Amino acid sequence: MTHHQSKAIVRRVNEEAFSADGDLSVIDEFVAANLIDHTAPPHLQHGNQSLKQLAQLWRTAFPDLKVTVHDMLAEGDLVVIAWSGGGTHLGDLMGIPPTGRQGFMTGITFNRIADGRIVERWGNNDQLGLFTQLGLVPAPAE
Repeated sequence: MTHHQSKAIVRRVNEEAFSADGDLSVIDEFVAANLIDHTAPPHLQHGNQSLKQLAQLWRTAFPDLKVTVHDMLAEGDLVVIAWSGGGTHLGDLMGIPPTGRQGFMTGITFNRIADGRIVERWGNNDQLGLFTQLGLVPAPAE
């Protein structure tokens, strides 16, 4: 598999599965059944169906969610993406009731590819910034 093909898979999974108007079936097509996701909450770290649940969780909390992959790097079996996503918080988010506010988050995710599927993920994102925008934590003093 070429780096170009690996990048296309990672872009499709992230932009389609995690955007509200996207198609969750890309997870079945391009994510390994035995996925290990080091970034997800502990109860959603194993398997492609857990990634689908995680995507649905964010899509439910933000029904207008839009995720965009901005930059990608590929080296060996890894594809690294810089992404952003956001929308209006109109649904439950991991026990947090809707705020009705808009919020956006940025992140970086490392994706390991094997046999044309994402098999492992690591990442970091600015959830604190998102929670500040939603009014869930106080803004830092200037």
